Amino acid sequence: MRVAYRYIRPLTVVYVRSTGPYAASSAQAWQQMNAWLDSHRLRRQVKQGYGFLHDNPRLTAPELLRYDACVPVIADLDADAGSGVGRQTLQGGAYAVQTHVGSCAHLGQLYAELHREIVPKRGLCADYDRPFITIYLNDPTVTREVHRRVELCVPVLPVRMTFPSDEEAAASEAREAAFDVRGRVPA
Repeated sequence: MRVAYRYIRPLTVVYVRSTGPYAASSAQAWQQMNAWLDSHRLRRQVKQGYGFLHDNPRLTAPELLRYDACVPVIADLDADAGSGVGRQTLQGGAYAVQTHVGSCAHLGQLYAELHREIVPKRGLCADYDRPFITIYLNDPTVTREVHRRVELCVPVLPVRMTFPSDEEAAASEAREAAFDVRGRVPA
């Protein structure tokens, strides 16, 4: 799995939120977002879509998982509370990014591998205070499955390592010096 690391800038989007298991809630949110874009004749102006996954499925009950189908704010596009479309800003930050081409059926497994195995091996940890992001690089409703391109983005933080204070380091060195090479205290 090829992974890149990059800073994603803060991004203001309009969004539709759906709750429930991600496979179902993402489809529902995108269906509502696409219908809203079509009703305003703005779908052709949108070049990328963003899926924000707010909750960890291992820690949150399935019915409480929050998914946002998002598109960037562009001319003539803003929140519409009557249609269930809100506006929010992604705070941005460092992300581990993997590009996937093909079916979106196994994105959950790819996310799990990315944040449980690959990210920790690089000395990082997932930042669960920011959403995981799926960036849709082409429109899945008109692109054949084998040509669909998405970027899976896991927010990351460096692993904080504690270093002993100078006093603790000196005491540790003194203990080590008290033992000879065979591990015994010299007489």
